[in-house]
Amino acid sequence: MYEKQGIVVPLDGSVTAARALGAAQALAAMLEEALHIVYVTESPVPLPELMEALKIDELKVNDFVLHQIPGEVVETLVEFTARENARLIVMSSHGTTYDAGALMGHIALGIIQNSECPVMVVRPDMPHVPDPYWRPQKMLIPLNGSPSAAAVMDEALELAEILQCDVEIIHVAVLGEKRPQEVGSYATPRYIDYAHHEWSAWADEFMARFARQPPTVNIRLLHRQGVPADEMLRLAVESGDDLVLLGWQGRLEKDRAMTIKQLLKKTESPIILIRT
Repeated sequence: MYEKQGIVVPLDGSVTAARALGAAQALAAMLEEALHIVYVTESPVPLPELMEALKIDELKVNDFVLHQIPGEVVETLVEFTARENARLIVMSSHGTTYDAGALMGHIALGIIQNSECPVMVVRPDMPHVPDPYWRPQKMLIPLNGSPSAAAVMDEALELAEILQCDVEIIHVAVLGEKRPQEVGSYATPRYIDYAHHEWSAWADEFMARFARQPPTVNIRLLHRQGVPADEMLRLAVESGDDLVLLGWQGRLEKDRAMTIKQLLKKTESPIILIRT
């Protein structure tokens, strides 16, 4: 086992899966981690032919390992990342069975729902798929004022500090929706537009509770009203946010994680999902 935690990128031999390789290499370089390329197969390919079989033109990292492992794909990848204590999984939202109309491929869905390791999802149809030289300049993080949503902030801000990128925190008030009921929640004042000083005081308290600023990270807090996913997608385009990070509970049942589903379907930026 490597001392470094490592960045894991699963490939299946498809061009769509290989679209995540640029972001994986970039993050491995920025985080100074080894890159683990994992191919789950019952029929190993001779090493001299493996790069071609996985649609890898070339690698821009020095510290990488190619793994060929038998087993059921989702279970094998989840176990591998846990065993290696991987820092991050980077993967395409689709693989061999690419369907542009589907939210994600079944393998990708299985991984994000079962992995305890943070997962970066890259849509293969993004206008600008990250390459090995990608360096995110802005990270967008949604917070709704609940402790569970804010549970990922320490990890998110540590990552932003390493990546040397700015952070935009967006708080979206949904008209007609119940205010957060979780103990420790800090909801938006009902009449936030009535007095400017009230917003300023609320924002200061919100940041003190949920986003204590590292000395080298610039953070901006923004408040919007509307549908969270729509406002996040709009802001990401307007502000040039090239990375989205959010916490979630790992459940994608019919009426759950609606914001994440919309983001995964329409995002033009890679998304990092961290279990709360």
